[in-house]
Amino acid sequence: SRVMKEKYEKEKLIYTSTTDELTRCLNRHAYEEDLNRLDPAEEWIYISMDINGLKCVNDSLGHAAGDELICAAADCMKECFQNYGNVYRIGGDEFVVYLSNVTDRQNAMAVAEKLCQVIRELSTMKKEWSNISASIGISFADHPNIKMEELYISADKAMYSAKENGRNQYQTL
Repeated sequence: SRVMKEKYEKEKLIYTSTTDELTRCLNRHAYEEDLNRLDPAEEWIYISMDINGLKCVNDSLGHAAGDELICAAADCMKECFQNYGNVYRIGGDEFVVYLSNVTDRQNAMAVAEKLCQVIRELSTMKKEWSNISASIGISFADHPNIKMEELYISADKAMYSAKENGRNQYQTL
C-alpha cells in the first residue's frame, strides 16, 4: 500500500542519514542530534577512542584493508558497549560513546579496559594488524553545569594522553 511504502521510505531515509555506511555504527549526524536531546541534569560518562596503527595499515595495504580494520574495531566497540550506550563513528578511526545515568566510574573504566583488550586481540587475527591497539579517553560529567563540549574536550585530551603514555590503554580526565 502507499502508506506502507511511504513509512518504509521514511524509515530508510532516517537510517541512511544517521548510520555510518562503512561500520553500521551511528554517524556524526546522529551523534549531534542525540547530544542535543541529552538532559544536562543527568550524570554522563563520555568515552572517546582512536585506533592506533590504522595509518600504517592504510599506507602499506591500502584503504580497503584499513576499512576492514575499522569495521572490526567498530564491531568490538558495539559488543563492549551494547549494554551501556550507543557507539558513534564521528570520522576516520574516531569513535565516541556516551553513557547516560552510568555513575559508576569503576564500571566505565572496566569496560574501557575490556575494549583495550578486545582491540589488542585484533592484532592476532592478521599479520598486518600486529601493531593495532586502542587509545581511549574517558571524561565524567559529575556536576550539573558541565557542557557536552567540555566532556568531549576532556575525553579527547585523555585519549591523547593515552597515546602519549604508550597506547593500548585508557586515561581519565
